[in-house]
Amino acid sequence: MKKSILLLFSLFFMLPAVASNQSSLSHLDNILSHRKEYNNSKEQHINILKECITKYNVPEERLKIYELLYQEYYVYKFDSAQLYIDKALSLSRKIHNHYHTALDLIYKAKLFSIGGLYSEAAVLLDSIHIDQINKELRFQYYTTYFTLYSYRSDYCNDKYYKPKYRSLASSCLREAMQYLTRNMPEYNFYHGEYYIYVEPNDQKALRYYFKTIHEQKQASRYYAMACFAIASNYKKHNHPKQYENYLIKASISDALCNTRENLALQELATLLFEKGKNNIVRAEKYISISLEDAKFYNSRLRILEISQKLPTIVSAYENMMKMNNKKLKSALLLISLLIVICMISLAFIFRQNKQLTLRRRQLSENNDKLTTLNERLNVLNAALLDTNHKREGLAKLYIDLCAKYIDRLNKYKNMVKRKIKAHQVNELLSNISSSRLSEEDATTFITRFDKAFLDLYPTFIKEFNNLLNEPQIEKTKHLHSMTPEQRIYALIRLGVKESSEIASLLFYSPQTIYNYRSAVKSKAKNKETFEDDIMNLCTVIR
Repeated sequence: MKKSILLLFSLFFMLPAVASNQSSLSHLDNILSHRKEYNNSKEQHINILKECITKYNVPEERLKIYELLYQEYYVYKFDSAQLYIDKALSLSRKIHNHYHTALDLIYKAKLFSIGGLYSEAAVLLDSIHIDQINKELRFQYYTTYFTLYSYRSDYCNDKYYKPKYRSLASSCLREAMQYLTRNMPEYNFYHGEYYIYVEPNDQKALRYYFKTIHEQKQASRYYAMACFAIASNYKKHNHPKQYENYLIKASISDALCNTRENLALQELATLLFEKGKNNIVRAEKYISISLEDAKFYNSRLRILEISQKLPTIVSAYENMMKMNNKKLKSALLLISLLIVICMISLAFIFRQNKQLTLRRRQLSENNDKLTTLNERLNVLNAALLDTNHKREGLAKLYIDLCAKYIDRLNKYKNMVKRKIKAHQVNELLSNISSSRLSEEDATTFITRFDKAFLDLYPTFIKEFNNLLNEPQIEKTKHLHSMTPEQRIYALIRLGVKESSEIASLLFYSPQTIYNYRSAVKSKAKNKETFEDDIMNLCTVIR
């Protein structure tokens, strides 16, 4: 009946029951893989505190720094914690601060209890006059005694001394509880301890432990200790999944606190080892980390405990690795044999299909070439059609221009006859000498020429500019017009190379044409072959 009630009570606080702890173990592995970062962060914090020692000349302030350094080292490094609590104790005695003297003695006794120096811890506590300290210190005084006797009881673990020290631990905890107030952060945790050691009641103990983990941060020592206590309760009542789950939680909390004096990870390694072969690798990893932490902390008791468990786990791990190596060798041999058979089979298949593959490749290549040639032919045909269309337009433009000039010649002829008959010779000479007609003719010719040429060679300006270091303007303000320089080289592209011929067509003097050609040629990238390069512009087939 008791077990059923306990199970229901625990389920109420746990939310959904844990079906598998694999995800929690993976989370723990991830945290343990970042132990170096947590360690660096703690060391930085400790170094900041150490730097503060030199900044404060007031003894009381330095005393507080020493005690803070002790707190940082308390479950991190035994020797350093002892060093700074000794400094704090020496300074408190020197300045006759009785409160801190008693507090530092309690701190040192608590440190010795963790380190397995039980007799030395008892001597320190016995040196404190209980009637001379306040209620807060009395609580710490009795809980330190409780911690001392609890550790000593676990260390003895026999039929005579274990019950004796457990009874002393219960008495000390009973005394401590009268000084415990609700505003203390350890209120719920020590109530849980009370219902384990003084008035055994697992249901009430679990209730207070669950309150502790709900109120405390995960990266706090009370959270870790409460999780470990819950795990111990579940182990006692034969709930292995919950036992494992809260051992993992305690181990995660210890890792986040950077606690090197820990028991949860060691217990978890033992549990995983006992569960079977699938967990041996992880168990070996956890027990090795536990031993590393114990050595770092310099905890003689933990090193001794781990040393008793380590050979069994390591031996099982080595046997498993040997078995895996044997299986791996057998698998490699079998795979090698299969590879040889496959290679022979593949060689035979390749030999049979070699000619067929070669012919298929040749046929595919020929088809690709034929496709490429057809595509190119289609492109060339389209380009040829486009060129013919443009040339037809050019022919029409030429005919229109000729018709216009024939019509103009007829008009000139009629005007000349009329003027001669009217004896208006002077006026006739004046009209013939007028430059307006020549400008109109030049403008008409140039406009028609630019349009016809750019229709026939639309990329001429762009390709022409590519031959120059300082490109000409690609287009003038009119869409189908060119600059004088571009127009000169357009005529050269058509085969009109003599400057005198070009000058006659464009209504310029030969010297002007020569100057334009020289100026453009000076900007050419390749002056020696510039005009030959002009002849190769805008070719349909290169």
